[in-house]
Amino acid sequence: MNSAGIGVPLGFPLGPTSVIQVTNLSSAVTSEQMRTLFGFLGDIEELRLYPPDNAPLAFSSKVCYIKFREASSVGVAQHLTNTVFIDRALIVVPCAEVMQPTRTVVMCKTTFDHRENTVLGKRPCLISFGS
Repeated sequence: MNSAGIGVPLGFPLGPTSVIQVTNLSSAVTSEQMRTLFGFLGDIEELRLYPPDNAPLAFSSKVCYIKFREASSVGVAQHLTNTVFIDRALIVVPCAEVMQPTRTVVMCKTTFDHRENTVLGKRPCLISFGS
């Protein structure tokens, strides 16, 4: 982080983080199901599911970002990688987070293209948490 507290080096590796990205999710999964599954691993501060539960269009898969209260929950959550949930094996990876005065931005090693509904590979992605 720079002196202003904003910024993440794009070269990674990740430092301590409290955010995970969960990909390869069934299109049938809901935010409540994700909160229930990952809530057993630690207190969830915020959860974002894309596309959201109320999306008007159908998608073949979804992606979820979860921010835990404790960074130690991230390591535990990664153990759910390859666990079959509904009809797909989950992929759980940590995401770097950048604290800003009114929101948190996360950067992950994989990017999900919601327009094409595909994982684009190892590119940085930005997701904003908070207001």
